Amino acid sequence: MFGFAALTGSALSVSASVSTAGPVPIESFAKQQAVFHPTISHDGLYLTYSVLADAYYRDFAVAIAFRNLVTGKINAVPSGTYEVAFNPRWVANDRIVYGDLSGIDRDGKNYAGLNGFALFAGGSGLHAAADDTRINTGEIIFRRFTGNKEGNILMLLYDDSRQDAKSGWSYPDVINMNTRRSLNIMNITPALKNPGKVVGWLADNNGVVRVGVEHDQGYSKAIFRESENAPWHTLPGLDHVKPTLGLQGISADDHTLYVSIPAPSGTWGVYAYDLQKQQLGDLIAGHDHYDILRNGVRVDGHSIDQIVFAPKTREILGIQYITDVPKVVWFDPTLAAIQVALDHGRPSRVNSIVDMSDDLKKFVVLSWGANDPGTYYLFDLDKKKLQPLFAIMPWIKPEQMAEVYPISYKSRDGLVIHGYLTVPPGKEPKNLPMVVLPYDGPLGRSSWGFNRDAQFLASRGYTVLQMNYRGSCGYGEEFLEKGLGHIGRELQDDITDGTRWAIAQGICDPHRIAILGSGNFGGYCALMGLIREPDLYRCGIDLAGITNWRSIAKNHQDVLEYNSAMFIFGQREVVDLLGDDGKDDMSLSVISPVVYVDQIRAPLLLVFNKDDLSQTYKQTRFLRDALDKAHKHYETAKYKGEPDALLFDDRVDLYNKIDQFLAANMTP
Repeated sequence: MFGFAALTGSALSVSASVSTAGPVPIESFAKQQAVFHPTISHDGLYLTYSVLADAYYRDFAVAIAFRNLVTGKINAVPSGTYEVAFNPRWVANDRIVYGDLSGIDRDGKNYAGLNGFALFAGGSGLHAAADDTRINTGEIIFRRFTGNKEGNILMLLYDDSRQDAKSGWSYPDVINMNTRRSLNIMNITPALKNPGKVVGWLADNNGVVRVGVEHDQGYSKAIFRESENAPWHTLPGLDHVKPTLGLQGISADDHTLYVSIPAPSGTWGVYAYDLQKQQLGDLIAGHDHYDILRNGVRVDGHSIDQIVFAPKTREILGIQYITDVPKVVWFDPTLAAIQVALDHGRPSRVNSIVDMSDDLKKFVVLSWGANDPGTYYLFDLDKKKLQPLFAIMPWIKPEQMAEVYPISYKSRDGLVIHGYLTVPPGKEPKNLPMVVLPYDGPLGRSSWGFNRDAQFLASRGYTVLQMNYRGSCGYGEEFLEKGLGHIGRELQDDITDGTRWAIAQGICDPHRIAILGSGNFGGYCALMGLIREPDLYRCGIDLAGITNWRSIAKNHQDVLEYNSAMFIFGQREVVDLLGDDGKDDMSLSVISPVVYVDQIRAPLLLVFNKDDLSQTYKQTRFLRDALDKAHKHYETAKYKGEPDALLFDDRVDLYNKIDQFLAANMTP
């Protein structure tokens, strides 16, 4: 027997008030969201966010908006292309940085291209172009300077010549950049030269880089210095962590370092490290079954898997974390009371505090759910007022969307696998047609939240099964390690066993099951499902999946290029991912779909980027050649761009093709 663990802990219930006016138009799922990632200024007087000029995503133009929270006046500034104009962050009360990477004042003046980009007019509007001086910058690690340094940032600087050819790890330096001037030699000051194999840095509350993480041969260690001019040394107790440790922050007094490492339970937890005594302290946040601060889950660019620090004093206020669903624990009593009030006012939503003013009086709240992309609110503590700001996708009506329920089952070897079931609106989870939707992993996870692919499928009457197969993060290091070296075998069994679990529970009609995988490993899983279980699936859809592991692993350069472009392997060496299979061609062939196309009997739809000349398209070409040689029938859908990044018209076309393909092949 199974139970659906809804957010309230109650059993599954189905609303009877679902509209009967027909399915939600495909266009609703194809449109890009309207606004992105609002953040509040340090003084709490302004809000900034990105606005897509055309929600139909036919135009790449994006504006940065500044909203005066006192007068309500909005100043929108054209700011470049879709790729480079998101994630605005305040570096002073009058200035932000955004995208990849630019700076601008809140009045729209004093634009500065910070890493070689500059805005120019042309085509349909302002766009960003790189000049010959572009530098390879990365994460901003500090942006709270005061006095004459206000507006400066510390950020990582990468040198491609200092990248490990085997693992893909890069070893960045740190630079201090003046965001008020465009890129030139005068606005960059070297802040720190990488002393070795440091892959990540952490600054203290004064903007001095004090901690780094070195990574070498599968292990990591933390290095530390007492002051800007002091020598580096290894921190005892953090000198041999596998595979890596996470730097979460430094306390307000700079005496405590917060780190994520595996706890005795095997799951990741957050520890306090005493920098004065140089010793690891107590576990301050942990869970017997779930990793804490190991999932990297974001909603609209806001992390909901993090320690929440007071923006000015850097005191620890609470921890937002993920189990099967989002959770939060507040150490600060005021924040705890605010959370209670928010959850009381919006009881059917997750109410995430995603940003706050320095005085902790104004808060940006994202109220969202698995059937709701979310609405932003401003909470004013003094006025005890929750003011709506804007919906992320206002055309989405939550009452028309499907509910998503956490589920779990056991794989054939007894390993517990967690996942999610999306149930079509107004339907009981009984004898429904089902689409199995493995995520593009491994080393990632599916999370509870609004998934437009799953919601689109549910709107067409399909229940959708997603699972976090072995090799996924979030369930302990042992669970993740079980997926390494088991691609094409036990990992695929987890997907099959989830499908058979749904059959055994009576959730789906065993004669109407499809498998759809989007991107790299997701597409690979769909293909392997058709190959390994030819009688289980009525049809399959592969969106740009891996088909030939020999091609992926034939040399390090191909692998690193593939990793960089697709972010499939995270920071893991390919030999870890493939295990012993990566050492000989025969083993790689055994797990490659191109070798087994003769076993594919179900109808197959291949979706790929027709203009892609990289490794991604080669994988589709390998499969097509093998299918043609075996005289197998299949359908294709070709687009300009990767399937997960299509423009509006192409995404509408893709959803229509998927709808038609499933309808034609899911009839018993």
